[in-house]
Amino acid sequence: MMEMHLDLLRELGSHLDSSSHSLSPSKPSPSFHTFSSVDEGSEVDIIPRPHLILQDADEPDSEIPGLVGDASRFLNVPRPNRGSRMHSMDKSSQVQILESHSNLTPLEVQPTSARGFRLLEEHPILLYFLIGSPALAMLVVVLGFTIIHHQMISYGFTVFTTALYFLLALGSIFLLGRALRSSDLHLATSRLNVFVSDFKLRWTEVSGKEGWKYAAAWCFMMMCFSVTQGCEAFLTQTEEASPDVRAWKHVIQVVSSISFGVSSAVVMLSAYIQSHLLLGLDKSLDCWCCRIVNDVNFSTGVESWNAMQALLKCVGRELASSFVALQALATLGFIYFLVSGVTMIFRTEFSVLPLLVESFSSMPLLFLFMLSMRVCAHGADLTEKCRAMPAFVNQIPTNLYLDSGRQYLVQFIADSSAGFTVRNVKLTQEVFQKQLYVFVGLVSGLVSVFSRMYL
Repeated sequence: MMEMHLDLLRELGSHLDSSSHSLSPSKPSPSFHTFSSVDEGSEVDIIPRPHLILQDADEPDSEIPGLVGDASRFLNVPRPNRGSRMHSMDKSSQVQILESHSNLTPLEVQPTSARGFRLLEEHPILLYFLIGSPALAMLVVVLGFTIIHHQMISYGFTVFTTALYFLLALGSIFLLGRALRSSDLHLATSRLNVFVSDFKLRWTEVSGKEGWKYAAAWCFMMMCFSVTQGCEAFLTQTEEASPDVRAWKHVIQVVSSISFGVSSAVVMLSAYIQSHLLLGLDKSLDCWCCRIVNDVNFSTGVESWNAMQALLKCVGRELASSFVALQALATLGFIYFLVSGVTMIFRTEFSVLPLLVESFSSMPLLFLFMLSMRVCAHGADLTEKCRAMPAFVNQIPTNLYLDSGRQYLVQFIADSSAGFTVRNVKLTQEVFQKQLYVFVGLVSGLVSVFSRMYL
């Protein structure tokens, strides 16, 4: 039996050899990875190769049946030294989706025509000069006063507040200005403007009320800071000091007011720009809901939602650095506010006017933290609206009890994991509420201790 099997295998082998010699050598398929034999120089097919990573030396896709030979569908695979390959390919795919989305009208040339956008985008040197000159003058005056009179400035809140707002304004000009000058954010805001304008909705009118709120907050902060400087000037006049020392302190108060005014205006502008973009994304989701309800075309909804999730992720990626800087420095200011409040509780000397001065001078730090929470709330609302999209689409009535197209769109939206993402971390309502609970708890505790100590 064993000999019969061996004879049969030999006969089959001879037939295969004769048939292989009779056939002409063919070119290996470009859809397969190959390696060459050292002895025979032949190429052996190993595994199929994905269509999206065919090299330029391969045969064109038109020779392969059933494949689309459109060059716009190819992704540029990044080199390993450019960081995470998955992150880079994800970024490239989002940009490609926004560029190739066919349901939108052509791109606009200048999508961000607001003056604040143009100021941060086109004139960063001017802003650096406006915030740097008063800050440098204040530093020179404080150092000169310390060296000449051998005294330290006792207004800790004023100096820390001015320095914190200066650093935040400096970071906002650099980080947000770089984001506004990036081609990806230009593409995203262009698509966002075109999408919103298709529904006859003025994006600037939607965010106009938000801009007035930020302007009112800046005016209130300037009023608090001015009241603080006025009280400090009154305390300076009541001190037993030489006219030279009083003059130095008045100069410090004036220069610090100018520095704080310019720096806080830049901080408010950067926070408003972030809120402006987040509100635009929020309204675009409303427009998408109107479109899917009016058309009830779930296949088109898949394509439009693919562009929508790419838009959300692209804007979130570009705003991530400036958003994190605002949250970090605002939290630092709030910690300084709490620590200074605790030290004020344990003071043995109690005077009404110095306490009022320190209380008013701490208000900009508190408002900065509230400002960061405002921007954080817009991002969390955007994420929550995206999380509610599958349930919204699932309840759209159709003529079919079991609509497979609707269920596919529901699953597609859920799998896209859209929302406001910062450094691969999705900002949700749960995160915002935890931050709010901590803020309210700490402030209420500080107020209750003050009331027990001094009332």
